[in-house]
Amino acid sequence: MNFLNLLASDPVIPFLGKTYDISLNWLGHLIRVLIEGIGVVGIGIIVFSIILRLVVLPFDIYQRVTMRKQNIKMKENKDKMEKLQKQYAGDKAMYNQKLMEMYKENGISMFSSCLPAIISLVVFIVAINAFNAFSQYANMQNYNLMANSYNEYLNPYCAELKAENIDDNYIITKENEDGTVTQTRHILVRETADSQSGKTKCIYYTLIYNENYAENDYRYIKDTEKTYYVDAERLYASSEKLENADGSATTWKERVDALVSASADTETPIKMENACREVLVSAAQDNVKHTYDTEVVKRMKFLWVKNIWATDATFKHPVLNYNDFKSSVSNGKFSVDGEKVKFANISGHTDAYNQGSYDVVTAKLSAEKSQFNGYYILIVLSIGTILLQQFVSMRSQKEQTQYSSVDGQGMMNQKMMLIIMTVMFAIFAFMYSAAFSIYMVTSNILSLIMTLVINKVVEIVMNKKEEKALQEQYNKRFPGRVYVPEKDKDKKAGKKNKK
Repeated sequence: MNFLNLLASDPVIPFLGKTYDISLNWLGHLIRVLIEGIGVVGIGIIVFSIILRLVVLPFDIYQRVTMRKQNIKMKENKDKMEKLQKQYAGDKAMYNQKLMEMYKENGISMFSSCLPAIISLVVFIVAINAFNAFSQYANMQNYNLMANSYNEYLNPYCAELKAENIDDNYIITKENEDGTVTQTRHILVRETADSQSGKTKCIYYTLIYNENYAENDYRYIKDTEKTYYVDAERLYASSEKLENADGSATTWKERVDALVSASADTETPIKMENACREVLVSAAQDNVKHTYDTEVVKRMKFLWVKNIWATDATFKHPVLNYNDFKSSVSNGKFSVDGEKVKFANISGHTDAYNQGSYDVVTAKLSAEKSQFNGYYILIVLSIGTILLQQFVSMRSQKEQTQYSSVDGQGMMNQKMMLIIMTVMFAIFAFMYSAAFSIYMVTSNILSLIMTLVINKVVEIVMNKKEEKALQEQYNKRFPGRVYVPEKDKDKKAGKKNKK
């Protein structure tokens, strides 16, 4: 059979173009180093969350200590503020003026904790962007791993790139719709002898001719887009045996015959040539499934969440459909030969990311495309921990809120802020990945613990200062006597009553 007849009868087999990584900034690289270094994706994210909290820890401590001190000072001036509220109950402007004067006299500043709060907010926004960018990177890495495993399975069946396999004067004739004929010179790379490696060299390819194709170790042939064909006769005649899932072995011929036989009584029976392509593609897709089960799952599973880079919800799935995949990586920029290329423009460099290629790669992952990715647990935890954290924070600022307005508006504003923060975190948890939900839960828990510890420490320190001041006053009035705090008197009285 000559080459012309081969091309006329042999089916085209899909090969994927070159894959590219999405570029990361320094924070994204830090997440990658932590995840790869620790080996468990969820633990890596928790460690990253702790590191971010440690970065803002000095500012956070300063903010919370300041707020606690201000609250204690306001508690000490409770009687004055209650008097002002009664005195100016009908005049908000005058109340605010007198309140500011009282703040100034007693060293109370309502704005002393603003800068640390702004810094914490900036870090939170940076974290959102970092997780969003890394989610795109991770989703693309996982797809690249599967796409490459598809090509890697087929590559050993391709004709080797060497002089005796190259025909650089192959003319392909194409009849156009207007009746004219176009002839184009191509390069044809086809195995001329049976391989001794055990793999049947049954895939050959063509590409547009270029006179410099042989320069630089056939770089032109390697880098140029090609059309791949299955040499059906060579594959069908192959004696190579392949292992089946049950441990048995079959030849390519047996697989082809089984496929042809199964379709014989259908409306669209499969020809032998097309069956040769289908069994090759199916075997490559089996390799993709194996790669997914053994490598990809480990890179994205954590506890009950099957894909940590997607939302912990039943409406998301471990393997995304093409539209969701495209949406998840659409804002990423690929590193292509030293340049940054947007996803919208990547088709000019490779066909690996179009829908046809994606469908070929994920064809045997249909179950994973319909499974629940999660059960909303991280979303509930995100909302629950922010509610608890905000509640504790409100309790520690009770006096500030109570006396910040004459009509109780301050308390209403704080309750409204609690609702807004809860809704905002709920939206973030639904919009972004489970990885970001893990960050929010970790951050909220750390913030809650920090608030409780700081409140306790500040309270102890302020109580000691108060006792010391009272002791000094007592010493002036009763020299030589020891001042006993009221709480200690109550303890002694309690012991006597027990006796």
